[in-house]
Amino acid sequence: MNSLKQLIVLFLVTIFISATVSHAKTTIVINNDLGGGLALQYHCKSADNDLGDRSLAPGGSWSFQFNPDVFGRTLFFCSFSWQNESHYFDIYVQKRDKEFERFGCTNCS
Repeated sequence: MNSLKQLIVLFLVTIFISATVSHAKTTIVINNDLGGGLALQYHCKSADNDLGDRSLAPGGSWSFQFNPDVFGRTLFFCSFSWQNESHYFDIYVQKRDKEFERFGCTNCS
């Protein structure tokens, strides 16, 4: 029974440390480098946050920040369109993009 208590305490400490580390914000920056004077239409969202329909003027940029999920499940996806083009992209997949976390950098690119 004593080893079970130690295991539970270790688990709770690990969760606390993960929760504390997770307060580091991740920043996503979108730049309109299309050229030709084209505006970029886009719509980004996650399961919990819909950031709405937006437009970026030529040469413009826009960013948003969020706290990644403690359990590694954060996903943001965006649709992008201009002229007759339309594309969809998973702009942040925590399991894919956490590469930089091991270096202590959550906002690196």
